[in-house]
Amino acid sequence: MNKHYRAAFTSDIRNVAKVRQAGAAFADGCGFSREVVADIRLAAGEALSNAVEHGCALSPRRVVVECTFDGSRLTVEVNDGGPGFPAPSDRPSIEPDGRGRGFGIFLMRRLMDEVSFARDGTVVRLVRRLS
Repeated sequence: MNKHYRAAFTSDIRNVAKVRQAGAAFADGCGFSREVVADIRLAAGEALSNAVEHGCALSPRRVVVECTFDGSRLTVEVNDGGPGFPAPSDRPSIEPDGRGRGFGIFLMRRLMDEVSFARDGTVVRLVRRLS
């Protein structure tokens, strides 16, 4: 039972809510509980917001989101094609800046079963297993 969802959108912050909601609807259709769908929505929203804010900060770009479900695990990949960033360490940490920001990666790691970064951080991969 493989399912797939793909969306490409411009790096306008207003698009994030629409794509986040579409991803949540996809997760719901895969059989995740309401609580887990909320976790997936929040984690994916953090990845999407980071892609728009940081990956596309210097110039407008397209952000691509792909969701796949193989019957037991949901994978969400967010690709911003931006300049990338040094991969964060494997340990979850909270290091917010003085503006109360910096919790995104921490939240993703707390809410998902796996979080990884590829291509210098231009791709974020989130995985959640179906219980």
